[in-house]
Amino acid sequence: MRWKLLGILLLSLLILGSFGSANIVKGSNDKACQPVNYWVFENGQWVEKSEPRVWWYCQEPEKVKGFEGFAFKEMPYGLFRKPDPMILHQAARELTDLVGINGLPGKFSKNLPSYGGMFINEEKGLIFVYVKDEKDKEKIRKALEKYKGKVNVVFLKGKYNLKRLKDGGEKAKELFRIRELGITWLSYQNSKNRLIIGLESVSHRNLELLSEYLDKLKIPKEAVIVEEIDLKPLNVEGYDKPSLIQPLSRDDVMRPLMGGIQFQVIGHNYCTLGFPAERNGITGMVTAGHCTDEGAPAYQPDTSDPSYYIGNVEIKLWSPAQGDMAWIKTTVGVTPKIYPYYIIKGYKSYKYQYVGSTVLKSGRTTGLTGGIILDISDSLEIRTTMEVAPGDSGSPVFYWWQGQAYKYVQIYGLLYRWDPDEGTSTYLSIDDVLNNLGVSLMTG
Repeated sequence: MRWKLLGILLLSLLILGSFGSANIVKGSNDKACQPVNYWVFENGQWVEKSEPRVWWYCQEPEKVKGFEGFAFKEMPYGLFRKPDPMILHQAARELTDLVGINGLPGKFSKNLPSYGGMFINEEKGLIFVYVKDEKDKEKIRKALEKYKGKVNVVFLKGKYNLKRLKDGGEKAKELFRIRELGITWLSYQNSKNRLIIGLESVSHRNLELLSEYLDKLKIPKEAVIVEEIDLKPLNVEGYDKPSLIQPLSRDDVMRPLMGGIQFQVIGHNYCTLGFPAERNGITGMVTAGHCTDEGAPAYQPDTSDPSYYIGNVEIKLWSPAQGDMAWIKTTVGVTPKIYPYYIIKGYKSYKYQYVGSTVLKSGRTTGLTGGIILDISDSLEIRTTMEVAPGDSGSPVFYWWQGQAYKYVQIYGLLYRWDPDEGTSTYLSIDDVLNNLGVSLMTG
């Protein structure tokens, strides 16, 4: 079964003012709980506010007004045992199936018309769900009743459904053409049930200018949160202008390049870029060898437009002895991230990967899926229960770095095979990939 969390893992770095009365975890020195300024449109004007950077990480939901979760009375999170992440993701997957979202075409079913998005806190075993209609809340409650006492579901009152937010996000892409605005960030998939817009610099003039264009695009200003996000280059060759835009889908044009997004080589089907790596001081991207031809041009997201050219395949290995991997020498900027926001902090050698441990992958077809390691062969091929599909080849395999969920990750390897009969997938260890390609992993 797919652990299809898609883009609806709604995590971001802004705070909703309506949760300002929440209890912040005392003594927390985590940067997530430090205040951040943002602007919302209220009573006909832009109002500056300040809240903990990641509100859902810094609060105790069972003590806060406005939170409603059916499992808190039976077993409050964190008191008796650490939540099982496998069960948490299974519950999230079933909720995704209930919602009926098709992440690639971006089509939404009518199962839960008021559904406004979901995000999870793996550490505390929480699933947060935005809904506006009581009937939709009851449908979710009934669907997840079997997880009662195992997973805490927190219902949040949403104002916008996910389809409306996505439509607003698509319209807002036009704002990137307005250079004087200095747009650096765009996301409808976040924990605020709003459209997030980042500006290099927030001023009264910029907010007025933004208002004018939002009106022209018929995007309600009340549905927008603005934050000052001045993204700096990551000392990457060829990346001289900071403009990291939160991608709206994996098959969009994305610059700089990152792991987990769609690319294509002429004569091949869509595949997934794995992770950034340097070879002899030159920047590039790693992917699966069978998706490429040595010396061939590579394109992101596809071969339909010459302007999508990102570089040439310098090395292709595809044999039982060498493995299934390739390195693309890029001509555009890359960033040490995995779609949409995970920061690569390092890698974990096969020596420290164990049967039974959890792994994740990020691919262009099935999105973020997870499973457990079944076995590790002498040739450093690692078989797992992660489900994948055509197009996921080349996906980065990883897990959270030092237990920090949804922020930093360690690379475990490179996905290259799916066995539908067994229901298993296989990836090459990061050790093999780095050694055989002669590359070094780029980290942020």
